[in-house]
Amino acid sequence: MIPILAALIAVGLAEFKADFPGASVVESPAGGRLTHASGFEARSFGETPEAAARAFLAKYGAAFGIGPGQELVVRGAPPKGGVGAVRFERRIGRLPVFDANLVVGVDASSAVILVNAADVPPEVEGRHRKSRSAAVRAATAGLETSEAPRAQKGWRASGRAIRPVWRVDVIATKPPGDFRSYVDAETGKVLLRADLRASKSRSQQ
Repeated sequence: MIPILAALIAVGLAEFKADFPGASVVESPAGGRLTHASGFEARSFGETPEAAARAFLAKYGAAFGIGPGQELVVRGAPPKGGVGAVRFERRIGRLPVFDANLVVGVDASSAVILVNAADVPPEVEGRHRKSRSAAVRAATAGLETSEAPRAQKGWRASGRAIRPVWRVDVIATKPPGDFRSYVDAETGKVLLRADLRASKSRSQQ
């Protein structure tokens, strides 16, 4: 991990634990950042759930792996006085960071009472160099498809860094499945391929 980013995480984590010593937390074994925090109450951060969540993350975000250059885009929030979750999508350079959402729970007074965060390292490596067509070729290698693949440019955590990727979704007839692949947009390597159909079937059992 880049030393300055590691230091930011350490400072943010220490500050959060000092301010909320009774909180229940889960730390990532990979980088010491938090993936879960509950059992605390952070008041006076904002009058609405979104405002309170944003102000809370502005102060403690480094503890949850929010690094420089990450933008938080709200994807849902309860109204003022509502109890529930403020959901954020992370973006870098206006592109989404896939599978990296944050959820901030608030009570009726807009006090922050819970945070769930995907385990995302703060450092970013690489550039988008590979074209959409190159990513689709890599993602569909060995598959027979029935429809045109869908591809979206973005970022995704891979190992110790966030990498540039293409997310490619394809319906295959042989072998049958709804496949989602993440292709490294700099190297062209398939980082992950998963059958969403099989995953959904297992979750319903």
